Amino acid sequence: IKMGFKIILVPHDGCTMSGKALDKAVEIAKLAKGSHIIIIHVIPEIPTPIFSRVIRSPKTGEVITFSEYMISLYQEMESEMREKLEDKKRKYSLDGVSIEIFITIGSPSDKILEYATDKKADLIVIGSIGITGVSKFFKGLGSVSRSVSEKVSCPILIVR
Repeated sequence: IKMGFKIILVPHDGCTMSGKALDKAVEIAKLAKGSHIIIIHVIPEIPTPIFSRVIRSPKTGEVITFSEYMISLYQEMESEMREKLEDKKRKYSLDGVSIEIFITIGSPSDKILEYATDKKADLIVIGSIGITGVSKFFKGLGSVSRSVSEKVSCPILIVR
């Protein structure tokens, strides 16, 4: 089967639904020879208005600025997720699927859309509700998959 899906972008937040989305993307990549999967993980940026405030590190007890604490927290989150995604990459690479991992910080839907445009994604495969899906219950917020599907210019497959 010849399909035009060279670049398949898979947003992954570590939940079951994003795992199912990755499984589906791998199925598609196996059918569309020459496809390349990019797993994107976006660490939601936590608004920190008090950058210069000094706090005591919960881990070491040393006095650091709040922004230093947030940087170490982001690094820790990035490291944990990279390890999990590298395991998935190794697993699927055995099946001959080409996968790369990209981790960034920001608004998940904005970063996914930005990256899809930058990489000229041919398809986005995303879980219907992820960890951040809980946000849709808060006033004015929608799920990441909904937000992405409303704004994306390439085909999107929402996996349940």
